[in-house]
Amino acid sequence: MASDDNRLFLAFPARELASPLARLQDRLSLPGRRIPAAQLHLTLLFIGRLGHDDRAALLRRLARMPMPGFELVLDRLGCFPRASVVWAGPSAPPAVLMTLAGAVELACRTLGQPRPHRAYRPHITLFRHCTTDTLPPMSPLVYRPRELCLYHSELTAEGPLYHCLQRWPLTD
Repeated sequence: MASDDNRLFLAFPARELASPLARLQDRLSLPGRRIPAAQLHLTLLFIGRLGHDDRAALLRRLARMPMPGFELVLDRLGCFPRASVVWAGPSAPPAVLMTLAGAVELACRTLGQPRPHRAYRPHITLFRHCTTDTLPPMSPLVYRPRELCLYHSELTAEGPLYHCLQRWPLTD
């Protein structure tokens, strides 16, 4: 199995939010590892390891799947203490995003992937190796993803690097 088949995930790149999220990271000034602007994304589903045939099957299914565009308002900060992650996310995720997440999860499960151990909670990770009990309110940011990407996560000494292997444009 090729190393590209390990640590796969589907996410929406957040390049257009890089500047406002960097300002938010500056304002928060939290300890831990700050996620670089080029790595910011909203994960749809962590896949993990896929063999070559399963990866090809998933790519075919995703190519046939409708990829509707959506708008989401990032209006709250949160912390996943067990994962040591501080994030920005929506207080009310749009139904179209939640439907897409369910459809993609089902497509992966038909390939033998396990069900995620937690319910889907859309968010953009801002800091890793960081926990906090108090976070200030944030000014809402409107996010309109333009594409979904299949990423490979490469572990490095400086933290993971994300490489987009395939892209699907979202429709308006």
